[in-house]
Amino acid sequence: MNEDRVTVPVEELTLTNTLQLTAIVELLEERGIMTQHDVVERMKAVRNRKKAH
Repeated sequence: MNEDRVTVPVEELTLTNTLQLTAIVELLEERGIMTQHDVVERMKAVRNRKKAH
């Protein structure tokens, strides 16, 4: 195995991803760029686009 390679549990990656996305959404909301409702609606739209393919 390559000594430079780091193994990270999928749970840690998932948590990190969730925390990053939460921070981004909170910043955008604080700055008045979008709301949590906007995020949910966009998630639904993306999910529906993915299902159509």
